[in-house]
Amino acid sequence: MYYEINGNILPQVRLVDKAVLEPPYVHRKRQADEWILYIMTKGTLYLQENNKKYVLTEGDVILLDPDYIHFGLEASYCEYYYIHFRHPQIKRRRENSRFMERCMRLRSESLQEDGGSWQRYQDSRICFPKKISLSTGNTYLKVIRLVQEAMEHNCNQMENYKVSCACRLVEAFVEIARESVSIEMLKRTQGVPQSYHKVHEVLGYLNANYDKDISSKMIEDEFACNFDYLNRVFKKTIGKTIFVYLNEIRIQHAREVLGTTSMKIAAIAYRVGFRDECYFSKVFKKYTGMSPGQYEKLTAQLIEAQQKPM
Repeated sequence: MYYEINGNILPQVRLVDKAVLEPPYVHRKRQADEWILYIMTKGTLYLQENNKKYVLTEGDVILLDPDYIHFGLEASYCEYYYIHFRHPQIKRRRENSRFMERCMRLRSESLQEDGGSWQRYQDSRICFPKKISLSTGNTYLKVIRLVQEAMEHNCNQMENYKVSCACRLVEAFVEIARESVSIEMLKRTQGVPQSYHKVHEVLGYLNANYDKDISSKMIEDEFACNFDYLNRVFKKTIGKTIFVYLNEIRIQHAREVLGTTSMKIAAIAYRVGFRDECYFSKVFKKYTGMSPGQYEKLTAQLIEAQQKPM
């Protein structure tokens, strides 16, 4: 089972703390009137919810549903973080191939989208797994850090402390949801050449480093893979070559800067990864149909027209 959480709405966090259970204590039977997130850090917790039994160990995360009764099955030593919260828009979803395909499609679309657009806020559903094992990797460490920060904010009780606490919880939701998609993608691509797995790594690399002077040699060194082969796999998966995609990112960022600042065109070109202003202008016109100077004037005229009183 998965849950769809509306990420545009902050959860209302009541409690964030850490529990330590020692025998002969067994987790008590209850049906809470709120959602509860458990993140295991040590030992084993034997738990049952809605007729399903769970054996939770270090790195496991489970979201307990307020519509179901949950209780411990046997005494054992364990430590875990727990977060009690309410949220007005969480929907249950049965795990199936179509659901996971949608999650994976969103991953690809997100890596290729316009970062300056409001569009993604229209579809900000976080696909959160009922249970997931984070092992003890980087995602697990990030989630633990975010929960610890949420605890600190929830304890200091300065103004807006609940907002800060809720923001950390949403970040943790996102990290866990991303990991669940990554795990599923690896399962479904078993036997596929490693370079296919690297395509999404390349996408992330280009989005994070578009402002650098990236060459095919740099990409080969970064991903320990022949560039021509990786470029073919990238085009087959994404529909365009690595450098076409890179230029699209650069031009999109250039449009954002041209439309919102008074920076010189040469400075903008350098800022988005072009070391030659003339080449930048040529590429910009190819993708937008106008020169950077023309685009800057058009944007200024549109802003001026919007600011005029009706």
